Amino acid sequence: MTRLLCQVCGYPADRNTDSVLWLVGEDPHHPEEWPVPLLTAHPPVCGPCAAKAVRACPHLRRQHTALRVRGFRPAAVRGALYQPAQPAPIMMTAAGIALDDPHARWVRAGQLILDLHDFSLTTLDTST
Repeated sequence: MTRLLCQVCGYPADRNTDSVLWLVGEDPHHPEEWPVPLLTAHPPVCGPCAAKAVRACPHLRRQHTALRVRGFRPAAVRGALYQPAQPAPIMMTAAGIALDDPHARWVRAGQLILDLHDFSLTTLDTST
């Protein structure tokens, strides 16, 4: 995700001089109801794949918002949370753990979660 590759095709995500294109499943008409911080485990997208994803994904078809994101940072990881044990650690559960949480060192991460900040809403051409 830190290489900013499109989550659909794996090629570079749509970028301009100061922002990257992201799709989130939030209501575009009520940004005041969005979670703070705005976290995502989904990589950015390129323009053509964003339009396809909105048409193909039931979750995004119901509601989506396209963002031009200027600031993002790693915030957490999601994966298998272990606890210390002898002779080896024992898996407890799947969890999302903030990077500054002391338990983060006991997570075998499968996903990086980013905090998206400094963004603006944008529109997509979904006719292609």
